Amino acid sequence: MTKGLCLESRWKSELHWRRTGQQSRSERTQSALLDAAEELILEKGTDATSIADIAKRAGSSVGAVYHHFKDKTALYYALFHRMTATYEALNKQASDPKIWEGATIKDLFRGYLEIVLTTTRENSAAKAAASAVIADFPELNAHYCEIQAETRKALLTLVMERRGEIGAPDAENAAAFAIDQLSAMLRVYLDATLRPAALAPLDEDQFVAQSVELVSRYLELPRAK
Repeated sequence: MTKGLCLESRWKSELHWRRTGQQSRSERTQSALLDAAEELILEKGTDATSIADIAKRAGSSVGAVYHHFKDKTALYYALFHRMTATYEALNKQASDPKIWEGATIKDLFRGYLEIVLTTTRENSAAKAAASAVIADFPELNAHYCEIQAETRKALLTLVMERRGEIGAPDAENAAAFAIDQLSAMLRVYLDATLRPAALAPLDEDQFVAQSVELVSRYLELPRAK
């Protein structure tokens, strides 16, 4: 098991929306409504999904929906923020330097890739539904972009605390560029419609290994002995 995978299990212990057993009755109803909306958006799209559909799927009444959400737009905003809350919690924990004590820059990059891949896989439905909401409400995209930018910024801070490992000139700019490239490669790898033929045969482990190797060479990181 790689160091990144070991650290990953520690990060994810507090990341999820509050578990059912920890929620009040009202919160459980709200979660059920959001879960129903998520499913229906994936099946029918945002426009075709009605309040009545959501209530029926959740086993609730239309009145219960309006008790928790002013209208369908408010419900969709809540769905979006439920997903982003998970990512924001992950970013906060993953940026804690104590977690990374003794880690190399390669460990940081490997952990970053593994966490994003695992979190995306485990929350694929939520992310797909949120993406559909973003498409209809572009103003939400700015907040999502901010979260992604904060993730890259936190990773850069951790990397620069190990700048002595970087052999490439202008270490900070080089590291920032490497992180941007990792982020871009992740987006392409996760979106099958954008994925070039060269990436298609790669499983996640191969993708992580080759991506880390690529940026390691660019940054002129120490080679394993």
